[in-house]
Amino acid sequence: MRAPASKLILEDKGEFTKFKILLEVLKAQPHVRQKDISESLGITVQAVSKYFKRLTREGLLEAGSERADYRLTPKALMKLREDIRGLDKYVSTVKDEVGMEHALPALATIPVKAGDEVGLTVDGGILYAVAPEDPRAEAVGVVADKAEPGEDVGLTGIKGKLRFKHGRILIVKLPSISMGGSRAVDLARVKRIYMEFKPDRIGVMGIVGRAVLNKLGLKADLEFGISRAAALAASRGLNVMVLVVGRMVNRMIEEIDAVNMKNATVVAYEVEDVTISDAE
Repeated sequence: MRAPASKLILEDKGEFTKFKILLEVLKAQPHVRQKDISESLGITVQAVSKYFKRLTREGLLEAGSERADYRLTPKALMKLREDIRGLDKYVSTVKDEVGMEHALPALATIPVKAGDEVGLTVDGGILYAVAPEDPRAEAVGVVADKAEPGEDVGLTGIKGKLRFKHGRILIVKLPSISMGGSRAVDLARVKRIYMEFKPDRIGVMGIVGRAVLNKLGLKADLEFGISRAAALAASRGLNVMVLVVGRMVNRMIEEIDAVNMKNATVVAYEVEDVTISDAE
């Protein structure tokens, strides 16, 4: 019988090292330097090289056509998800056994004091503390300290299951400045996509995207750390439209996958190329 993933990782040094190397590759791919990994993990370059060969044989790592070009395989992504879930369960079990309890932050909608029981509901990706009899309440918790409406409040003793519905990410692929920039964008199509998708948030990466938003009279909600911000927003139930120059699309997808992996979520995304066909 196969042992739980967390037990394998924590009790087998080789498995734990493999896990850490896969995470390092995920963060750096496709341009992965074994020297950087050796320095990060505190092991020799020779040891990293041996692990790379082993991971390749096991179908977890694949090399590209260029030097230092490595990527995780779908099998590796599945393994990481399984290992991370196992670690999460292990940590939760340890916390329960030693009596550690983390206070969950929420925004108060009513006056509360320490010891009060409140209902919990999620709206627009934000957790709210409401009256326990509120029909929107999906779970209940105990207030850790006094708070007024609009203030943050810590909650413990959570009972029930909060449903964070996943939103979607729509990546609008734009032409680079060398391909015409915003002048080579089908603005009518972007406007149509915007109206149909009805994003809760708009993100923009680069000058071309900002120019497109200016022409359409739209404003960006997210301008920095776009990939992570978009993935986290979508994991909280918000639909996010992001304008990205073509060469950055793959990088953004990789970063969304990394956030999915880290948070054990499955945020869906799609790509729409809005370059005017004659300008391609």
